Amino acid sequence: MKIFSKWGLAAGFTSLVCVFAAVIIISSSLTFRRTLTGLSHNIMENIASYTLDKSEAYLRPAEKAAELTTFLADSNIVSSENPYSMISYFYQQIELYPQFTAIYYGNIEGEFFMASRSDSIVKNGYFSKIIRKSKESQKVELLWTTPGHKVLEKKFDPTHTYDPRSRPWFVSAVESSEVIWTDPYVFFTAQKPGITTACPVYDNAGKLQGVVGVDITIDELSTFLKKLKIGESGKAFIANRNGDVVAFPDLSKVQGTVGEENKVSLSRMSELDDEVSRKAYNSMPSGQLSSTPVYTSFSHNGETYNSMFVPFTDPRWPWIIGIYVREDDFLGDVIANRNQNIVISLFVVLLAGLAGLVVARRIEKSRKEAVAATDAKSQFLASMSHEIRTPMNVILGTSDLLQGTELSEEQLELVSLLGNAGDGLLNLINDILDMSKVESGLLELESIDFSPREVVQQTAKIFEVAALHKGIQVVCNISPDVPNYVKGDPCRLRQILINLIGNSLKFTVSGGIYIDVKLLSDASSAKKHIEFVVRDTGPGMDKSVVDNIFESFVQADSSVARKHGGTGLGLAISKRLSNMMDGDICARSELGKGSSFLVDAYFDTSKVVSVYSKEVDGSVEKNVEVRPLTILLVEDSEDNQMLFKHYTKKSPHTVEIAENGKVGVEMFKTIRPDIVFMDIEMPVMDGYEATKEIRQWERDSCLVPTAIVALSAHALTGVEDSVRAAGCTGYMTKPFSKKNLMEELQAIFRA
Repeated sequence: MKIFSKWGLAAGFTSLVCVFAAVIIISSSLTFRRTLTGLSHNIMENIASYTLDKSEAYLRPAEKAAELTTFLADSNIVSSENPYSMISYFYQQIELYPQFTAIYYGNIEGEFFMASRSDSIVKNGYFSKIIRKSKESQKVELLWTTPGHKVLEKKFDPTHTYDPRSRPWFVSAVESSEVIWTDPYVFFTAQKPGITTACPVYDNAGKLQGVVGVDITIDELSTFLKKLKIGESGKAFIANRNGDVVAFPDLSKVQGTVGEENKVSLSRMSELDDEVSRKAYNSMPSGQLSSTPVYTSFSHNGETYNSMFVPFTDPRWPWIIGIYVREDDFLGDVIANRNQNIVISLFVVLLAGLAGLVVARRIEKSRKEAVAATDAKSQFLASMSHEIRTPMNVILGTSDLLQGTELSEEQLELVSLLGNAGDGLLNLINDILDMSKVESGLLELESIDFSPREVVQQTAKIFEVAALHKGIQVVCNISPDVPNYVKGDPCRLRQILINLIGNSLKFTVSGGIYIDVKLLSDASSAKKHIEFVVRDTGPGMDKSVVDNIFESFVQADSSVARKHGGTGLGLAISKRLSNMMDGDICARSELGKGSSFLVDAYFDTSKVVSVYSKEVDGSVEKNVEVRPLTILLVEDSEDNQMLFKHYTKKSPHTVEIAENGKVGVEMFKTIRPDIVFMDIEMPVMDGYEATKEIRQWERDSCLVPTAIVALSAHALTGVEDSVRAAGCTGYMTKPFSKKNLMEELQAIFRA
């Protein structure tokens, strides 16, 4: 009986397995064609997506190069005023992207500037053409160089008649007023198939200046398509909507010869020596294709083929990717072996699921480790900022207070040196905190109110002692029309000026350094265009050095680093910062006649009015008074408490101190101060929580919110947003001076 039960159980289990197997097999037999047709569509979609990504990655740099070049028109890089600088920039792009064969610029006067690859004299060489025009004549310069840009041949061609304004790429770009792509054609010099992208260049007033063109070869796209595996007999091709072949797996079918001279030409889809590909292209529906794939089918020699057509994602690129495959490439073997494939598929799915689970766990573990590392780095930077800036607040504040006491001349100089050293250390701290941004390429500019006069004068003052020891002077000439306040990034402006003045100080041994500042824009303009010029009476530089001085790691000669130190990055960084301020930097210098560095930058208009003097009925009112205030300072550092008391010692204000947030909340409810200065990092209860409790108590008591100014030693992005979200109305970064404190009070409590 037990044996019968055991066999019966085994038979029942076997029957159950067979039933499940039969259900799976019958179900798959009924739906396999539809399922596998969908599978073939998915495969073609994946291939099309992969082909799109590769093709766009191959073509996109040309469009970006054209668009970037038009942007650089604002910096006079794309300008006939300095054609060799423009040609040099073009060669940088050509060397960066091997698919580029030529970059050129034609302006509305008919001038033309081209940099291209050329094997006519030496393999992998280069060829430049510069056509300059004047009222009386035209000058055509032709230049052939080695791969290292050593000149092989240079000549002038007075008979040259080329006019870029008549070329299709120029005409099409002007008519469309945006980036355009030409139909494929054979390049004259390389005799290779290619296409051209062109983009018009306009000045700030919207007036057409010319057109930038980039030639890019497309034979590599055909090589890429040849490597794709699409079933046993499938293919992928790229064509434009006019039927021109852009890329085809068999490159020999793309090019042909016509005429008695055997001139190279490109094929159309209707001319391809490939009947299946022609049928696939003809099966494409006429009219405008949507952004979603379109599927069709056609017959050839009694067999059914599935095809799919996908346009490029950018509507400016008038190309279509076509893919076709024989239906039996996917279905034939499955029909013969579907039962075996079902078992294998189930096993593979199970195995893949287990493998996916393992991989997912490892990925999640790696993600958590990466997040933890990032958090640890951010926490380290935040802690370092807080721990260094907190004592720096005391050092700089004490130095500031000492300067206001009766000191001997020697003591005053020593205190001044202490303050300057502290400022230098503070700048070093800021540079360290910016390293994470520089490494990731996410350097951002601040937009705060500041005085350009003070930035220039304070920066110049840093170098006065060193200049005095060398027997030279540092002089500031600031035009009276320069605004008292603008909105921008004073730290980055100071960084530029420090680099320029520091370089001048290195090389100037007699005479002086002169900083000239003037307003270039109209005084009523929303954007303030200010020019900063640093002139010196140093040895000057040769023109060849001036042309390259803003490149990274470039110095005037190889002895500079040994004699004066430095990496040669200062001017390159200064140029990048000035560009980020919508301006630029340039140098003018002659040997024996000194050097001048010109920096221009744009700043937003500031609404801040100077708190030290304002004009009233034609007279000047000094030091705007603030009524006596009750101030609550919530600060755990005893040194900072003492410094704050010294700052307000001679003022009419009363200061009450709480050593942490919990005590601060209770004192606020008791004394109801006019303003609260709230430190963020404190034991027991931090400034965030204390501010939230104060705001909640005010809401519950139906009271008008009191001004709460956050004090933070953190200089990281996002801290100000966090404290304002907690309910603070102001934000000050440590270290801050007595002047900063009084300005904050005067800004909030103007009489």
